[in-house]
Amino acid sequence: MTDASSGAAPDGGDAERAAAPGAPPARGPLPHRPADAAETASRSADDADADDADADADDADADDALESAEIASGGHHLEHGPAESAPAAPGKRRVRQALITGAKAALLLAMIGFAGYALAQNWDEVSEALRQLDLWVALVSVPPVVLAMLCAMQVWRSLLSDLGAPIPARPAARIFFISQLGKYLPGSVWSIATQMELGREYKVPRRVGFAVGVLALVLTAAVGLPLAAVTLPVAAPDVLGRYWWGLLAIPALLAVLHPAVLGPLVNFGFRLIRQPPLPKLPSTRGMARAAGWQVLVSVCFGLHAWILLVGLGAPTGRALFAAIGGYALAYALGLLAIPLPAGAGVRDVVLVAALASVVTGPEALLVAVLSRVALTVVDLALGCGFLAFVRRKKP
Repeated sequence: MTDASSGAAPDGGDAERAAAPGAPPARGPLPHRPADAAETASRSADDADADDADADADDADADDALESAEIASGGHHLEHGPAESAPAAPGKRRVRQALITGAKAALLLAMIGFAGYALAQNWDEVSEALRQLDLWVALVSVPPVVLAMLCAMQVWRSLLSDLGAPIPARPAARIFFISQLGKYLPGSVWSIATQMELGREYKVPRRVGFAVGVLALVLTAAVGLPLAAVTLPVAAPDVLGRYWWGLLAIPALLAVLHPAVLGPLVNFGFRLIRQPPLPKLPSTRGMARAAGWQVLVSVCFGLHAWILLVGLGAPTGRALFAAIGGYALAYALGLLAIPLPAGAGVRDVVLVAALASVVTGPEALLVAVLSRVALTVVDLALGCGFLAFVRRKKP
């Protein structure tokens, strides 16, 4: 019969051992100390694995930063040999990561330093300009510059979304405005490289960041040249005739930006540098949205220059067309001056030529100088502001 108190029948052998008076006691649980030792050894192994994983992640960050620079410069992806693929010692990993972090900090300081130098270099001209122009006029002209940069950020963000890497507005603003400090360094790759590196924090593939950076530049010219062709004949037909050769690029630019051509063209370029294709091909709607934001960029910059021109006594109507068309043409042609920081030189010459159709030459130069300084101040304020006060939020 079964035992009512236990609800189970005892095993025969167990019953005999329990009934035997000299039987040894049943074996109890293992002692606690050996279990603790085993658990401690297991935890130590887990901690070691975690340290190795962190070190591997540091190596991956360093490799990603190097690859961002390679893609931005148009170079090929580096092929790692057997010696390079071997895991480095923990000490070497820490040194390597420290060097990468130091290089990033040095690059950021260089961008801020070059922007500050550009501001200081023009300060005497600004002081002279403010003697001929009321201070309140110069101050009122600054908000349109801020609006222009906000619209430029939306151009960049729209292109990111269209290529399959959407990010929220606040992180997009942080990445974009910090990267704008890179345009004051010689060459045009620093802004794009900074966007690629910062975009990794929000899971933006490096190839997408690179494609968006280049597309934003192409879109500036593709929108600016037709806008200049429409506005400048009203106020400065001579200037448009002088730079007629720039208008010849309009058909080619519009053709390249058509999604049916753009997507395969970009993916072909990535194949040449041994990179995967885009995660999402561009769309007509996405490109149109980005182009609309780019039109607003040119209009806001034009309003900024128009305020300064009217403050100097320029005719209201013609000054508006000269300012919008002059800015659109100047920035479009300034993109061709890749070795010059932010297109300085070419951009200023074209802008002064357009503005001189409604004011005198010295006054047009005054407006160009104030405009350049206003943009530098806004870039520094927005870039340093987001760098100092906006904390990164991982998605």
